[in-house]
Amino acid sequence: MDEKVEDTYVLEPYVVIYHEADGPERPKARSGHRIACDHRNLYSYGGFNPCVSDTDPDMRDDPTWIISKPLFKELWRYNLASERWRRLPAQETIPNELASNAMILRGNRLMVYGGTGVPFGESCSNQLYICNVDDGAMKLVPASGELPEPQYGQALIYYGSYLYTVGGTTGYEYTCDIHRFNLRTGVWETVYICLGRDSLEPPGRYRHELAFDGEMIYILGGGTSMDAFGFSEIPAFNLRSNKWKILSTHGDNDDNTVPAPRRCHGSVQYMDERTGATMVVISGGYDGDRVFSDVWRLDLSTLQWTCLRKCILPFPVYFHSAALTPEGRMYIFGGIIKKNNTIQRTNMVLSVWLTIPKLSEICWQALNHYWLDLRNRSPDELLHMGIPMKFVQRLDSYDS
Repeated sequence: MDEKVEDTYVLEPYVVIYHEADGPERPKARSGHRIACDHRNLYSYGGFNPCVSDTDPDMRDDPTWIISKPLFKELWRYNLASERWRRLPAQETIPNELASNAMILRGNRLMVYGGTGVPFGESCSNQLYICNVDDGAMKLVPASGELPEPQYGQALIYYGSYLYTVGGTTGYEYTCDIHRFNLRTGVWETVYICLGRDSLEPPGRYRHELAFDGEMIYILGGGTSMDAFGFSEIPAFNLRSNKWKILSTHGDNDDNTVPAPRRCHGSVQYMDERTGATMVVISGGYDGDRVFSDVWRLDLSTLQWTCLRKCILPFPVYFHSAALTPEGRMYIFGGIIKKNNTIQRTNMVLSVWLTIPKLSEICWQALNHYWLDLRNRSPDELLHMGIPMKFVQRLDSYDS
C-alpha cells in the first residue's frame, strides 16, 4: 500500500464529515440544484450562481455556460469512493429550466420535472425529462392529459407506476395541488386541486419537501416569498381517500421543541430496520430572516421529532440539496451558506451516516480510509487482492 493514514477509522452516526474533492474537475458553487445518490455516485443537476465572473478561467471558454449563465446547464457525477467529480456530456440535451426542479433517481434513470429559468418565474416548465446517468443524455417524455401548470419549487414522489407532483409556484401564485403522471401511458391526471372547499387544505407553497409511507403524502415545511411554514402541524394527503388531514407532531423529548419554520431545506427518508418505521431527516433551510444549520429526524409512526444535536452542519445553509445512499449515508451538496455574517454559495460536499450499515460496508469504508491509493488501482489489481466485485464496481476506474 503506497499511501497510509495513521488515525483510526471509526464509523460514527450523526457526525458530519466534510469531503475534499479529488481530481481536476469540480462543479462551481451553486444553489437551486438537485442531487440524487445510488451505491456508487452522487448526481447533481442544474443550479444557479449569478456571482461567477465572466473572466473565470474555468468558465470563459465554456460555450454552454456563455449561453446559459447564470444557470448551470450541467449534470455532474461524484464518485463516492474516489471522491472525484466528472461533468457528463450531452449538455445540448438538457432543458433551459435549471433551478428548483424536482428530481428522482430510479435505477440508472434520473427523472427531472418542472423548474424555472431566469428571471425566476418568467419561464417555468411542466415537462418531464428522463436522463440516463451513464452518458448524461436527456429525453423529453411525451405527455398528454391534464398537465399541471408550469411551475418551479414543486416536489415529487414515485409510487407504483406514477409520479406525484405536489405544490410549486409560477413566481406569482403558490399552490399545494396534486397531480400524477402515469409512466406507462404518458397521461397526466388531476388528483386534488386546492380551491378552499375543505378547511383542511394547506396553503400554497414552494421549496417544501415530501415524505411518503405508502399511503400518506406528508408536506414538510416550504413557504412563499414572504412566509415559511412550520412543523408542529403537518399537512398530509391520503391517496386512498383523496382527503387532506392536519397531523399534530410531538416535540423533542428533552424540551418538547420542533424544527423552526423553514423553506429551501434538505430532506431524506429511510426505514428503521429495528422498528420498521419510516424516518425523515431535514437539514438546514431559511425562514426569510434566519438560516439554519440544525438537523432533525421525524418518526412517521409516532410523529415524534428529535433534534440530532451531534449533527450540526458546519455553516447555516439553504437552497442546498440532500440525498441518501442505499446504505444509509446522507450527502449534502452546495447551497447558500452564512459564513462570518456574509452570504455566499458553496460547492462543499458533506455526509452523515444516519444508520449503521452492514459490516461489509464498514470494512469497505475503512479500507478506503486506510489505503488512499486504492482509488487509483485498476479493477483487475483490486480483484486479484480479494476485494469483492460489488465494491470494485463502485470505483470510477471500473467505468474505463
